[in-house]
Amino acid sequence: MDGQSYLPTLKRGTVTDQLITEKPISDTLETVLAQLSTDQIRFVVARSECATDKEAARAVGIRADTVYHWPAIVRDAVRLMAEDGLQTALHVRRRNLAKAMLVKVAGLDSEDERIKQATATEIIEWELGKATQKQEVSGPDGEPVEVKHELADNAVADILSILASVGALQPGAEDSRDAETQ
Repeated sequence: MDGQSYLPTLKRGTVTDQLITEKPISDTLETVLAQLSTDQIRFVVARSECATDKEAARAVGIRADTVYHWPAIVRDAVRLMAEDGLQTALHVRRRNLAKAMLVKVAGLDSEDERIKQATATEIIEWELGKATQKQEVSGPDGEPVEVKHELADNAVADILSILASVGALQPGAEDSRDAETQ
């Protein structure tokens, strides 16, 4: 690399460049981040919280001299990240998903049976969803709960009439329901 930035610069709210033209900042940032090493991404994230390159380098445990010799694309990433931090966070999450899954799956090989069971359940639920869980509600002394519906005298007839008017009832269904409610 020649040390000069070949990535877009912001001008009046648009991203322009000979190589990448009129892409949204988030697309451009994703392209840049994909070209960086893990240490460079860690630096880019830390740089947004630190006042200087030297301070950010210390924060991630690398020598400042290393940072000063990195290609210009790292500085472009710092600038773009300042404009779209969410895209950087999403990229870091995607990049580390496999590593996180390896840690989770390692729980299946744990010596502790509880950890094995919990890990297995979690992985199964991620893939298949939670199993249906029945809930039983009972009254005092375990007796069934009695549900009482109190409706105004003409409420059922009014509801059936409305349903019939919109075609939600079969012909004659209103009459058979009237006979049931009396």
